Amino acid sequence: MKESPMQFKNLMPTLPSIPQIPVLKGQVNLGGGGTFGNVLSEMLGKVNKMMNKSEQLTEAAVTTGKVNLHEVMIAMAEEEIALGLTTQVAGKFISTVEKLTQMQV
Repeated sequence: MKESPMQFKNLMPTLPSIPQIPVLKGQVNLGGGGTFGNVLSEMLGKVNKMMNKSEQLTEAAVTTGKVNLHEVMIAMAEEEIALGLTTQVAGKFISTVEKLTQMQV
C-alpha cells in the first residue's frame, strides 16, 4: 500500500517556525565604539589588562604562594594568545597600509 505525501506529512511532528532575519539598512553598528581607531584602542587596552593580570598573579604566586598555579598558567596562556593575535592584526594592518600607498591613482 502506497501512502500519499499528505498522509506522511500528517505523521511528522510539527516543526517550530524559523524566525526571519531582519534586513539591515544603512550602517551596521558592531557595538565596539564606532571607528577603527576606537575598536583598536579598546582591544589594546584589554590585552594590556591581560598582561598586567598575568604579571600580578605570577608575582603573588611567587611571593605569597596563595595563588593557585593553574590560575597563573591560564592567565599566561591567555596573555600569549592575545599578544599573538594583536601582533597578527598589526601585521595585517601594516601590510594593508603598504599596499594602499603603492596603489597608483
